[in-house]
Amino acid sequence: MLRMLSLSVAVIAALISTGCVSTSNNTAAGSAAVNAETARSQTLFAARLQPVAGITTAELADNAIKVSFPGITAFSHDGASIRNELQRQLSAVVESLKGITYQHVTVLGHTDSSGQLAYNNKLSQQRAEQVMAFMQQQGLAAEQLLAEGRGPSEPIADNKTAQGRVANRRVELVVAF
Repeated sequence: MLRMLSLSVAVIAALISTGCVSTSNNTAAGSAAVNAETARSQTLFAARLQPVAGITTAELADNAIKVSFPGITAFSHDGASIRNELQRQLSAVVESLKGITYQHVTVLGHTDSSGQLAYNNKLSQQRAEQVMAFMQQQGLAAEQLLAEGRGPSEPIADNKTAQGRVANRRVELVVAF
């Protein structure tokens, strides 16, 4: 009987040490740690950007954070060059991402609705790529950046007015955690 008990203890000890049997729920603990880190990263990122004038953030359904630059004239009517004001704002975003764990940043380029749709789609992609290149120059890793042109499909203002068209020529960032 004593021999059977010591054999059972030895088998259980061997199973535990090889990982075949666990005495705790490491999966749940690991998942909770990942969720806590994600929440901490999101909160820290949003808090760092909050005092920066001209930048707004919104949490999306998938726990990503959308960064917008309302009131900034980001691009000329027919251009993809980043204006100085947007460069300052993008630099603030890059600085806010330092030391934070995130999956990737998607740059969404937009245009107004004037002109041909195919041209606007191409221009919006160029705008997104210009912003992505600028963010790389500021220190973000290329493998964590994506560029998507959305053309005129997601206006935030009325394209019938000059002011509305200026507002629609923009970029937005989606930071996935």
